[in-house]
Amino acid sequence: MFNFNIFSGKTYYESETLKVSDNGNTFTKMGNSWFGSNGDIVQKMGDNWTNLNTGVSSNWGDPWEQK
Repeated sequence: MFNFNIFSGKTYYESETLKVSDNGNTFTKMGNSWFGSNGDIVQKMGDNWTNLNTGVSSNWGDPWEQK
């Protein structure tokens, strides 16, 4: 399944346990968290996803983006 993020303009391919951005960053799901090949950790917090390294939340940004 492909998803488009309105905040970053990036397209992601997502399966049950894998998420790949259009620039090649890969996230693997373990439990309730996603671990990125770039060192990022994205975790579900309430209704949103939050990047624990950058603090970006899915309600106002793209937590999967490398920023």
